[in-house]
Amino acid sequence: MEIADVIEWCRREAQRRGWVEFSPELLAQLTLEQAQQLARALQATTLMRLPEQEIAFFEWLRQADPAVWQDLWGDAGEELYVVGISFLPFLLREPRRGFPICDLVSVENYYFTPAHITPVEGQAFLEAAREALLEGKPLTLAQEFLLEVSTGPLDIWHFAYHRHLPVAAVKEAVAELVAGKALLHFRSAEDVAEYVTLE
Repeated sequence: MEIADVIEWCRREAQRRGWVEFSPELLAQLTLEQAQQLARALQATTLMRLPEQEIAFFEWLRQADPAVWQDLWGDAGEELYVVGISFLPFLLREPRRGFPICDLVSVENYYFTPAHITPVEGQAFLEAAREALLEGKPLTLAQEFLLEVSTGPLDIWHFAYHRHLPVAAVKEAVAELVAGKALLHFRSAEDVAEYVTLE
């Protein structure tokens, strides 16, 4: 299917039901470049339903941390799990990191980027974690989390989900990093906003 055909299909779907729902087969065929073309062509007017694997994550979140799920989706109604199509390239490029949970209002945000790793204590902690990894030594959860943050933006809930960890354990690891001055933790959506980029 040509990208022009996909764009036209998206327009028809959005007009018919209010948003686009991509099949897993179509998502598997889309290249990152095509997803970027779609987002550029449609971002001002088109919504999309999150991919199946991301919906599975949010259904897990509903049980694992109900207050966070409620903050994100509590008032969504029929548009549950519907977001702007501009997120499509990000979701294809970073499926493990998923839809970024970074603008919570009623609960604290736990969204981190490499810029949140402090230049002295954080870098030292990160280097020690990298050395331990290279030497085959077991890593602490705090080390694993900081290593993951060093490679790109991440919220604790996606990290917990993909590693089959309790959310509370990841929060404890973050608290350890913050107490050790290795990681900055901005809790409000306003403070986190300047660190959020999707491109």
